[in-house]
Amino acid sequence: MTAYEYKTVILEQKTLGNNQSKEAPILEETLNREARAGWRFHQILRPSIVVGEPDRVILIFERELD
Repeated sequence: MTAYEYKTVILEQKTLGNNQSKEAPILEETLNREARAGWRFHQILRPSIVVGEPDRVILIFERELD
């Protein structure tokens, strides 16, 4: 049986409505950085989207334990 450890990364940024083009570079940079460190992307959560308020994106990563 394979055991995993999990890591949560929270990204907060200002967005204007559904225009989230500014998120792509930050998200891509985060995914690449975690992959280089041995983490595999597992899940993304967007708990709330409110116009003009900080928008929180929660990324969950996993990797096998040795």
